[in-house]
Amino acid sequence: MSIIALWPTALEALEALGTHYGPAMDQAAAELGLSEWNGWLLPALMFEPEPISATLLRTRSPYTSARWFNARLAKAARQGFLIPVAEAEGEYRLTELGRQAAERVMGAMYVKLAALQPLSSTDLERLASLLRRLVMSCLAAPEPPGKWYILHSRRIDPGDNASVVARIDQYGGDLAAYRDDAHLAAWQSHNIEGHAWEAFTYLWRGEATTLDEVSQKLERRGYSRDEYRHALEDLIGRGWAQGEAGKYQVTASGQKIRQAAEEITDRYFYAPWSCLSQEEMEDLWTLLIHLHDSL
Repeated sequence: MSIIALWPTALEALEALGTHYGPAMDQAAAELGLSEWNGWLLPALMFEPEPISATLLRTRSPYTSARWFNARLAKAARQGFLIPVAEAEGEYRLTELGRQAAERVMGAMYVKLAALQPLSSTDLERLASLLRRLVMSCLAAPEPPGKWYILHSRRIDPGDNASVVARIDQYGGDLAAYRDDAHLAAWQSHNIEGHAWEAFTYLWRGEATTLDEVSQKLERRGYSRDEYRHALEDLIGRGWAQGEAGKYQVTASGQKIRQAAEEITDRYFYAPWSCLSQEEMEDLWTLLIHLHDSL
């Protein structure tokens, strides 16, 4: 078993967990009149006492447009969930109603997680213990990468008294945050916009080959087709991509750049995993597979 296979296995298990509580969170938000809560409601709780803004949220999600965030923050303020910070344009804080909404949405998740028993209690505690050790090792690891994502993820830890499945979900989220820290450190030195880097990644993976495919598959990010056209032109200008007859592909130079970023990400991300022995990593892998399958 390769260590590189561990994180994709963990992600699959986390995604399986999400299918159990995601609809309950959406329902809790809908009951409060919140149809567009993803991307800002829980970060607003996570960032307290700092105000939130499109700028701060783009630090957390550099692939999403400021326009997308600004529209949702302004709408939430009109609904009474946020209040603008008087001395700073574009910054908001949760109102009491907003804080209650965030806690209710989180509460719906914890109720669902507490009801799950996908493995024996012994196996669940063992899995939680291994994941927690990884999280603590990431926090103690030397820089780079930085720890902005994982430190903010830790702010919403439900604590040791939470259900074991809730703790597993939290630790998995913490590790996903550290993966983001690692990847950010791997590509931001190239001084490229986040949406252009993501478009580059889609070309590199073969998930898109035309402007229409890029803009359609990344529509959720809030950028226009024209903005993605400029992003692809930037990639061509860097020598990372080439376009002909409306088709785009990564050049040999681009392949080298993008592969190097992936390898750097893996090196940063997996370095703290040395806290586990080979036997413990095998144990972790087995438990994650069993968790996924039983969910």
